[in-house]
Amino acid sequence: MLTDTEKTQLDERGFTVLRDVISADEVNELRRLSLALATDERSAGCGSMYLDDCAQRVWNLVNKGESFEQAIQHPRILAAMEYLLGEDCTLSSFTVNIIGPGASNGHLHIDYPLRLMPDPRPSFPLVANSVWLLDDFTLENGATRCVPGSHLRLKGGPEADVKYDDEVQVCGSKGSVLIVNGALWHGSSANHTDGDRVGLLGFFCRAFMKPQQDHLKLASDEVVSRATPVLTRLLGFDSMPSATP
Repeated sequence: MLTDTEKTQLDERGFTVLRDVISADEVNELRRLSLALATDERSAGCGSMYLDDCAQRVWNLVNKGESFEQAIQHPRILAAMEYLLGEDCTLSSFTVNIIGPGASNGHLHIDYPLRLMPDPRPSFPLVANSVWLLDDFTLENGATRCVPGSHLRLKGGPEADVKYDDEVQVCGSKGSVLIVNGALWHGSSANHTDGDRVGLLGFFCRAFMKPQQDHLKLASDEVVSRATPVLTRLLGFDSMPSATP
């Protein structure tokens, strides 16, 4: 379900934008649910805040509403992840990402656990992210920035607070999904507007890797009981070690 152009962009640039993945109604519902969850967690004193409290994450979305369960199984997203990470890839984490007014640039980085690995890293992708645009991502409101082709550099990573000449911001319309090779140097940009920039981060890894969150323990019995075969695999049940001695 990926076009040849999208595959080439992932191979050469390290990212591509899948346009119009979800409808306006789906965008509005996911955004409403995301902001409600964020508000609830702040009110409960357990909000996951960063960037001087101008940005927030909400973790473990597969346990926080059927709309999120359905979204993470979207065929176009899975096609991209399976192209990069193999047909048995699993979900590493699924989060809300809110960049609020006044948020500064996030640091350019490569994704977990790549920064913990010795050099040189493997030349094939190990992890990849899907950034779901629940608002238009613009130059002003914090659209994701990256250094095209940096995923091909198998040693080191971006230096903190350095502005690279070939850095770009990836803008897009709400309902689109940005696919990012986890080895690409990337990060959020400053939000100079008076509104939130809301997105979802569906983070995937190869099946043999330890995911960022342990969905085998986190997923509720209710979620597991109604899980499709696809979601069962994404949660990691197909990757469990064999119990046979």
